[in-house]
Amino acid sequence: MEIKRPVRVRFAPSPTGFMHLGNARTALFNWLFARHHGGEFILRIEDTDRERHTEAAVQVIYDSLKWMGLNWDGPVLRQSERLGIYHEIAERLIAEGKAYRCTCTREELEAKKEAMKATVNRTCYDRTCREKNLGPDCGTHVVRFKMPLEGESTFDDMVQGKITKRYADLDDFIMIRSDGMPTYQFAVVVDDLALKITHVIRGADHIDNTHDQIALYHALGEEPPVFGHAPRIDGLSKRKGSPSVEYYREELGLLPEGLNNYIVRLGWSHGNDEIFTTEQLIEYFDADAINQANGEFDEEKLKWVNEQQLRLVSLDKLAQHVLPIYEKHGVHLDHDEWLDKLLEMMRKRAHNLNEIVTDSLFVFRAPKSYDEASVSRHFGESTPDVLESLAAEISAVETWDEASIEAAFTRVAEMTGLKMGKIAQPARTAIVGIAQSPGIYEVVWFVGKDETIRRLQRAADFIRTR
Repeated sequence: MEIKRPVRVRFAPSPTGFMHLGNARTALFNWLFARHHGGEFILRIEDTDRERHTEAAVQVIYDSLKWMGLNWDGPVLRQSERLGIYHEIAERLIAEGKAYRCTCTREELEAKKEAMKATVNRTCYDRTCREKNLGPDCGTHVVRFKMPLEGESTFDDMVQGKITKRYADLDDFIMIRSDGMPTYQFAVVVDDLALKITHVIRGADHIDNTHDQIALYHALGEEPPVFGHAPRIDGLSKRKGSPSVEYYREELGLLPEGLNNYIVRLGWSHGNDEIFTTEQLIEYFDADAINQANGEFDEEKLKWVNEQQLRLVSLDKLAQHVLPIYEKHGVHLDHDEWLDKLLEMMRKRAHNLNEIVTDSLFVFRAPKSYDEASVSRHFGESTPDVLESLAAEISAVETWDEASIEAAFTRVAEMTGLKMGKIAQPARTAIVGIAQSPGIYEVVWFVGKDETIRRLQRAADFIRTR
C-alpha cells in the first residue's frame, strides 16, 4: 500500500475492566500498520461514560498493551479532560447552522420512532427541532448534527472497498447528550482531528458510524482519514471463560508472542505462513492484506500457535514471563545460566508458561505423594534394591554432569541385568512423583546429588512399608 503522508493511527478503547480479544486485535493491527510504515501509534482513552469508568479499568488497558508489547507514542489522550473543547466545537457548528439543539424528551422520541416504524419501517429521529433555532436557554436538550438530506455518502475502505449510503437513510445523530457529555460519534472526530490521525483501522461493526463521521468532517471543513474496517471474529461468544487478554495471560499462561501471532491471523494473511516473529509481522503487515471474511476463533489452534512460539522465543523473554509465575508458587529465582538450562528443558514439552512452571516444581520440592498409576506399574518388590543401588552409584559420582549420571544408571543396569526402562521409570517416579518427566539424566542433574539420593531412599522405604 502506497502511503503519501506520515502515518498516525490510534487505538481508542473505553475502559470496561478487561481487554476483549477483538479490541486487542484492533490495537495490534494499528500498531503493526504504524510500525510497518514508520509512523506513530497513539493511545486515547474514551472515558466519558462516568458511570462505568474506573481508574482500575484504565490500568487494565495499559497493562494489557504493555504485555502485548504494543508501545504507544507520546502522551495518552483522555476524553474526560477535553469536555470544554467538545462544547466549543458544538457551539461553533450550531452558529454555522450545521447542528441544532433538540428538546424532545425520551418518551416523545420513543413515540415518534414507533409511529415511524409503523409507516415507513424506520426508527430514526423525525427532525422535529431541526429548524426551530433553539437557543441555549431552551431547557434540557441535546445537540444534534444536521445531516445532509440529499445525495450519498461514499468512502473507499482500505479493506471493504467502496461503501455508499444515502443521506436520507442517515439520522441527525446526537453530538452532546443532555448531561453535557459528548457522544462517541462526535468526540471521535474531534479527537482524531486534534491528533492528526491519518488512518483509522477498526472493526467492521463501525462501518455505519463512518458515514456520520465523514459528514461531520466535511461540516468542519476537514479531510477525513482513510478508513479500514477489519472483519469480525466469530466464535468468541460460544466459548466458556472470559475472552480477554487477561484470561489468556493469567489462566492459560500464553506468551504475548503466541497471542499476537494467533489473533493477527484472524483477519490477515501472508501467503500460507502461520508462525511469525514480531519483526516479521512488522515487515509483512499492511492493511491491503486484511481479509474481508470473518475470522473463526479456535482455542485449540491458539494453543498450538502458542506452543510454536514457546519454542522460538528467546530464553531472556521466556525468563521474564516465568519468573513472576515461579514467585506465585513460592519459588524465588534469579535469571542465570542454570535457569536458562531449566527453561530449555521444560519448553520442549510444555504447552504454555504455566506448565513450564508447574511441571518443573519437582526440581525444588520432593513429591508429597506418588501417582497411583505410576506406582502400580513401576514399584515392585525388587524395586527398593534397584533404587538403593542407583543411590549408591550416584553417591559415587565425582563430576556432576549428565554423562556421569548416565554412566551411574548404566552400571546399575549391568549389575542387575535390567533394561534401562526398568530402572529409569521407577527412578523417575521416585524423584518426580510420576512416571512422566523430561529426560531422567537431566532430571537428576537439576535435582542434585544429595536430594536425588534422599528421594530414591524415601521411595525405597515407601515401597517396603506399603
